[in-house]
Parts: sequence; structure tokens; C-alpha cells
Amino acid sequence: MIMEDNTMVKEEDLEKAEVDAISTAAKHVANMLQRPDQLERVEQYRRRVARKKASVEARLKTAVQSQLDGVKTGLGQLGMALEDVQEVQKQLNEVEDTYKKCHDLNEKLKEVKAVGARHSQLASAVENLKHIFTVPETVEETQMLINENKLLRAHKLLTDLETSRDDLLHEMHKLPSPSPTDNALLRHYFADVGKLSDSMAKQLWYSISRALSMVRKDPTMLVTALRIIEREERTDKEMLQRQKITGFLPPGRPKKWRETCFKTLEVSVATRIEGHLPETRDLNKMWLVRHLEITRKYVLEDLRVVKVMFQQCFPPDYNIFQRMVSMYHNALSVHLQELISDELESNEIISLLMWYNSYESEELMGNHELEIDTSQLTPLLTEETTAKLQQQYLKTLYKNVTSWTTNALNKDVNDWQQDTEPEADGDGYYLTQLPVIVFQIIWEHLEVAALVSPRLKLRVVDLLLECVLRFTEQYQEAITAYKGTHFEDRSGSLFFTAYMIAIINNCLAFKEYTQQLKSKHLATDENASRESKIKAVIDQFTGIGKRSCHYLLDEVFTDLEPHLKGLVTRQWVTSDTAVDTICVTIEDYCRDYVHLKQHFFVELMVEAEKRVTVEYIMAMIGRRISFKNYEDRKTCAEKVQKEAGQMVQLFSKLAPSQEKSPCEVLKVMAEVIKLQDTAFLSLELSGLVKDYPDIQPEHIQALLALRGDVSRSEARQLANEVLGDEAERARKPAPPPGGMFAQITMQPTMPLMRKN
Repeated sequence: MIMEDNTMVKEEDLEKAEVDAISTAAKHVANMLQRPDQLERVEQYRRRVARKKASVEARLKTAVQSQLDGVKTGLGQLGMALEDVQEVQKQLNEVEDTYKKCHDLNEKLKEVKAVGARHSQLASAVENLKHIFTVPETVEETQMLINENKLLRAHKLLTDLETSRDDLLHEMHKLPSPSPTDNALLRHYFADVGKLSDSMAKQLWYSISRALSMVRKDPTMLVTALRIIEREERTDKEMLQRQKITGFLPPGRPKKWRETCFKTLEVSVATRIEGHLPETRDLNKMWLVRHLEITRKYVLEDLRVVKVMFQQCFPPDYNIFQRMVSMYHNALSVHLQELISDELESNEIISLLMWYNSYESEELMGNHELEIDTSQLTPLLTEETTAKLQQQYLKTLYKNVTSWTTNALNKDVNDWQQDTEPEADGDGYYLTQLPVIVFQIIWEHLEVAALVSPRLKLRVVDLLLECVLRFTEQYQEAITAYKGTHFEDRSGSLFFTAYMIAIINNCLAFKEYTQQLKSKHLATDENASRESKIKAVIDQFTGIGKRSCHYLLDEVFTDLEPHLKGLVTRQWVTSDTAVDTICVTIEDYCRDYVHLKQHFFVELMVEAEKRVTVEYIMAMIGRRISFKNYEDRKTCAEKVQKEAGQMVQLFSKLAPSQEKSPCEVLKVMAEVIKLQDTAFLSLELSGLVKDYPDIQPEHIQALLALRGDVSRSEARQLANEVLGDEAERARKPAPPPGGMFAQITMQPTMPLMRKN
């Protein structure tokens, strides 16, 4: 029924296809014959279509024929396959029948099986009979050969003994119920074989441990040892493979002698590295440098030997060169850790870090002869270890540098008490060796740190700047103490001035050295904190130099004190002794100041001129004298102007300057005193206030009091007139610091005092 339906469907499809073909052909013909002139070529069109039809029919017949041939061949093969299947089925049935008939055959052949097992054991025993009977003699001979280093022959005999033992034990293992007594007896009988194996191994490991020296002199022993190891390695593999099949593993297997060989080499490498430590710190301060250099040379030489000679002796699959490089690398890492675990000194830490940095260079692992890919090496020391080591170095360095600078300062302080002048440089400037000593320490440690790494150098710079800042505090304290001791007993320090000049010159040297440090080691550094430290160091030494200049002037003005007190007094009016003595004394001290470098000499003279001027002003407004008439005021004012000119001339000669002399204020103040008409006092005072904005009302009142013709209320009124009242003064901008009047304070109980 289904086939009939399929046939009907196919017929319908054919009819439909025929109708479609006719329709398509009609359309094709209509397209070809659209014009009358195309009727003449109808015959031509018919022949063309006939040829196409014949071609298509030929291809169709060929395709159908090919399909029919394939179907015919397939049917033939299917028929043959069916026959084969039937034949196999028949034979399987026959095998099944035969198997059913052999069900009791196992019981019938049990005795044959037992006899076969006994025959196998007897055959094994017969085969090893010669070795079994000669075991004691063979053991003795083998041991003798081992002692004589005839290892290949010894190993041959050892292999025969082990083979005999293992074959017999294997046969016993195959028994359904092996006898423990027989097994123990057999193992006891061959007990010396295991001892021989251990003795052989001991001799092999001795040769392997001395491989580096042995390969240089006679590599035969090394090659022999490696051949034996490889034989045992192959035997291990065979025994393990047999164990998978039979479950039996001979005693002592696997020996893993190749693995032990590598472990022996590792121990040998570690021993060689640790053995290069002939000295200690107590015997030689440079013990670590020597040890690291010796280690470098030995490791480099050993690896060259491994590269050239080991690879000829060891099997290629050992990859011996890379293994040995790894062994030396790991042994060095462990050894460095052991060295670090001890308390190393700062120079020792630097030596170790420098050696560590050069480890992958041409000097060792990066040597072109070795051709080692250093990028594949793990870090010799971890980042944590190197960071800890650097921190330990910085801690020790800070302690040492602080101690060294303190000792250098103490020695310098002791030199200040000497009864001889300090040293002078080629230009005659006094100095001591303190700046050179301090910065020599700094240069040395910076150069060493730079060899380790740029980062460590910057950390050392930070630390050394902290040390120098601490040193400046100690230096200032020592100078202040020296000055205090001197002024307690001026006869105790004969060369106080000379050594203070040397100290001031030292401050300039310290500043120059600090600038050199910045330009040489921090030229490209833009760290704000480091910049501030550099500036702080320079400012500290500048401050010390300036304060020391003041100490020098304290010495001068201590001598001038009686003469300064004689200024603007009744005796002063009729005598020129005071100012003449002041000028002569200052000029005399300047003969010593020629040993002071120009920078601080000029500053010292400027400060001396200011200080003399301040003392003179204090004398003028200190109410030491008052005038009752104009002639007295005029005489005093002219004397002040004359002496002011005298001092201006003195300081211009000692230290020429483009700036206005501080003594010029004395001339202006003299004009205020000299003025005859009090109505113009306000104008004169305004000029004084304009040039010296730090002047206070009290100063003006005291100056007017010197005239003797201005009452206190008038003086106060004039002061307020030119300076303004208190509220007006508060609104005015603050005067520049360092003014002379700012150094003079008026107090009720004391007429005036000078600010230090």
C-alpha cells in the first residue's frame, strides 16, 4: 500500500515536471521568435536545441550507468559480508561448544601446572647455580675490585649477583603460597649483596663529589661512575615496569642513583662555596671582600670547567651545565643569606651589595664564555632581603658617620686650645681640616653607594644630609662654648681670634662642599624634601658663620667698651681720644682679619660699622650730656659729624662698599642737634624718619632731649607729628629688618639697651 502511494506521488511529480518543462520551453521559444526575421533561423535553433538535448541525454545516461555500477558492486559486497558473518557465527558456535566441553580441564591439568612451576624454579636455580654456589667468593672479589677502584668489573659481578638473587626471589613470589622461611633464608644468603651495593654507591659518590677536580686530571673515573649510574637507572626502570605486571620489586629497588648523583653534586657545590672562607673579621677587616672575590673567581672557573669538560662526560639528557648553574646559583643564594644573618658592618654590607649587583655582569654569570641566559635566573636575594640589608646599612652608616663627625669635631675643638696659629691655605686664609674630613667621609660613602644603585645613593644622600644637620648643631654648640670659655678668661685662649677666623672660613668651605654635593649627585633630582634639606644645611652654615663673626666683634667691642662709654660725654667734647682709639683698634684687628675670606670679611666689616654706629647712637640718646645753649650744641654736632666722617673713611678703606654707610645716620642726627630754629625740627626729623623708618618715638624724644631746649611734652608732640600716633604707626607697613634703631630699646629703668 505504501509503495503504491509512493508510486502515485512520483507519477504526479513527473507530470508536474513535464508541464513545467513545456511551459518553460514555450517561454524560451517566444523569446527567440519575437521578430519576423528570426523565423528564417528556426532550423538553426532546432539543430542547436537538438545538440544540447543529445549532450544532456548522454551525460544523463553516463551518470545513471555509473550509479548502477556502484549499486551492483555494493550489492555484491553486501552478499559477501553476509556470507562472512554467517561463517563467523558458525565458528563462534563451535568455540562455545568446545569451551563447554573443557570446563573440567583446569582440574585435570592442575598437577601439570604445579610441575611446570617447579620446573621453572629448577630451571632458574640451574641457570644461577654457578652464582649461587660462588656467592661468598664473588662477594669478596667484588669488594676487592671496589677497593681497587675497578668499578666496571665490580659492577658486572654485582649485577650478576643481584640478577641471581632477584630471579630466585621472583620465582618464589610467583608461588601460590610462598614460604616465608625460604624467602628469609634466601635474603639472608644474599645479604652481602646489598652491602656491596652500598659500598659501590659510596665509591661512586666519592667520585661524583670530586668531579670538578677529577675531570681536570683524569675524567676516566668520572665517566666510569656515570656509566654505572646509568646502568642502574635503566635497571630501575625495568624493575618498576616488571612490578606493574608481576607485582614483584627486588629489594633495594629503585636505587635512584641518578637522583643521588645530583644531590651529591649539590652538596659538593655548597661545600666548595662555603670552603672559601679562610679569614674572619678579627684577623682581617677586609675578610668579606677577599672572600667574595675568591668565591667569584672559583665559581667562574668551575662553571668554565663544567661548560667545556663536564658536558663531554655526562649524558646529554642530564643537561648538566644548566643543572650546575642552578646548583651554584642556589648555593650562592643560601651562602649569602648565611652571611647576612651575621651582624655585618656598613662597609661589609656595601661590599656584599656591590658583589650582588655585579653577579649577572661579565664578571660572573654574564661572562661571554659561559653563555648563560641570566634572565632565566631567579633573584639571588629577594627584594625583601635586599631592602632589609640596605636599611641595616643605612642604620649602621648613620651611627658611624655621626660617630666619625663627632670625633672629628672633638679633635678640631681640642686644636682650638693650642698655643699656635691654625693652618693657612695658599692664599693665607686660616682654616682647619674639619670640612675636608667631614666631606671626605660623605664623598666616600656616596661614591660607594652609587656603585650599588642610584636609589641607594639618594637614600644615602638623605641620611648624610641629616647627619650634617645634626653636626651643625654640635658645631654651633662647640663654638658657643668656646666663645663663652674665652670671655670668662681672655688670657686662656691666645689665638681665639685666629681660630674664630678659621671657623668662619670653615663655614664657607662647608657651604661650597654642600653646593658641590648638590651639583654632582643631585643635578637631576627634583625631590622637594631633598632640596629643602640642602637649603637647610647651607642656611645652617651661613648662620654659624654670621654668629661667629659676631663673636669676633664681641672680642673687638670688649676692648672698645671703655672708649664707647666715653662717647658724647663732657670729656669727649674736649678730646678726640675715644674715636681715634676706636678707629685704631678696629684697624689693628683688621690686620688679623686679612686671614678671613673676602665674603665674610666684608660682612664682618659691615656688621662692625653698624655696631659702632649703634653704639654711637646709644651714646647720643643715652642722656650722658645735655646742652644749655646753641654754641654747645653746634660744637657737639660738628664733632659728631667729623667723627662720623672719620669712621666712614675708615670702613671705606677697610671694605669698600657701594651701599650707603650706616655712619651717615650720625650726620643726620647731628643736624637735628645743630638746628638753631626749633620750628624746623619737624622737617629735619621727617628726613631722618624717611631714611630710617625703624626709628621709634622714644628714640626721637631721647635725641631731642640731648638738645636741652625741647621739653618732654614738645618732644613727644614732635615725635607723634613725624611718626603719627600709635594707631597710624600700626597701619604703616613694617620697616625692613636689620635696621639700626631696631637694635636699640628704650626702657624705663635703663635708659636704653642694645638688642643682640
